[in-house]
Amino acid sequence: MLKRTHWIDTAKLTKFILEAQDKAGGIADQASNDPDVYHTHFGITGLSLLGYPDLVAVDPVYCMPRHVIQRIGLTDKH
Repeated sequence: MLKRTHWIDTAKLTKFILEAQDKAGGIADQASNDPDVYHTHFGITGLSLLGYPDLVAVDPVYCMPRHVIQRIGLTDKH
């Protein structure tokens, strides 16, 4: 969206998110805490925006899969 991913150390951010992933499922705000829906949603969204393999493309404005945004006709709104 802002085209500023060069400001981010994507490898470190990816590592941080994956380390916060719980073995039973979900992502926490940090590795030592319990996972929750909020951090799971934004963790997976962040990984998608960083180009992590095998994740669907996410629209950075709506924070939803791009195919959903296209299907409901929001692609021209931003």
